[in-house]
Amino acid sequence: MIETTLFDSSYESRKQSLLSWTLERLRPIYTPDELRVLRIDSISREVLSLRSGRGFVNRDILETVLGNLLECVAPGSHNAPAPRQQTHDLTEAIEEVADQLYAFIAQSFLAVADETQVEDLALGATFALLWELPHLKERALWNRFASLKDPSVWDAYLLHKGLPREKLAELNIIAQIDHTIVQRDFESYRSFLRKLNLEFAFDYQMQLVVSTFPGWRVLFYHDVAHALTKAGPVADNSDLYRMPVPLLPRAISELGGRYYQADLHPETRIGDANFLEHPHRGITTGQTGVIGSGCVIYPCTLGGLSVKVKQRHPIIGDFVTIGTDASLLGPVRIGDESSIGTNTEIDGFVEIGTDCHIGSSVVIGTVRSESVNPGKIRMGKNVRVGDGTVIENTPAIDLIIPDRAEIPARSHVANDGFGHPRFVS
Repeated sequence: MIETTLFDSSYESRKQSLLSWTLERLRPIYTPDELRVLRIDSISREVLSLRSGRGFVNRDILETVLGNLLECVAPGSHNAPAPRQQTHDLTEAIEEVADQLYAFIAQSFLAVADETQVEDLALGATFALLWELPHLKERALWNRFASLKDPSVWDAYLLHKGLPREKLAELNIIAQIDHTIVQRDFESYRSFLRKLNLEFAFDYQMQLVVSTFPGWRVLFYHDVAHALTKAGPVADNSDLYRMPVPLLPRAISELGGRYYQADLHPETRIGDANFLEHPHRGITTGQTGVIGSGCVIYPCTLGGLSVKVKQRHPIIGDFVTIGTDASLLGPVRIGDESSIGTNTEIDGFVEIGTDCHIGSSVVIGTVRSESVNPGKIRMGKNVRVGDGTVIENTPAIDLIIPDRAEIPARSHVANDGFGHPRFVS
């Protein structure tokens, strides 16, 4: 393959069989209303075939491609082309997206690989991603639903319709949203609202999120980038095989950072039904990081301490809340349903159990000396740590904080030399 034949006859014939296969899978996931509002921006093949630098396509065009993919998972949420460019035909829409994806992926491989292999590699990666659209569409939907945890979705428009603020303040809405996420059934939440004569609010709030909230969008960017880092057979289709795509996943990640200030490394593993609150203030994840499902994450840093190729970033469980300006650095582990307060710093070899509450401005970390590698800090279940507390471990033996321990605010806790907590005066 050479520059001028990026879309040659071989590509066309191979694409058609893969496209037919993919469309059969995709048609059932769209309602007639979604097809009516689906809008895909076209890009000429001449533009897609242009190389910049060492064979990598212009990043400005990448925004259009990602916007089209966003339309595929949330029709009507992103694009508004001129009427003559709009198509309600799913075949045309997916074929246009396939051509765009193929061009970007092929250009990425052309920058680093033998040109004779590019078509196979690019077709495999392109249709592996399109095959996953049902999964990506569902993830995007649950990420939007998780954004209903933001109390501002009960905005002036809804309150003006006669909802007393005092009534809303009495409701544990977040608990009901989490229950719905666990059940994976929106009817659970609708039923909750129906009993309060508030069911009308649900559709409006979901429209508010899809139209104006940035968190679910940057999570979708990450989903696309992450899918392009995968290798091997595709789930539910062993005939599709893909290799990790060079360059492009990081380019998508950087674009997410440019527009949303959320630097999510493409290899971070992230569950769904997560709510990124105010991502424009900055959220950072690392290559080996893991984030579960149902989390609420405010602007924070989930970073690394080591430069070695190993697990060096935090692992976050399900339904975890991480407060503003928190820093979790290194192979920290946070158990399910725990919360980390604002301005808290946790670094090193720290394991926090399930349902723990860590207050604000807390410092928890292992301290390395020239002669001793510190043991871990292992925190049990249901531990409560008050604001302004310092917990540190310097000996080689692990420091164990037992289940249901309560550490008062502004305490200083160290290892007594036998693995038990000692309060330092």
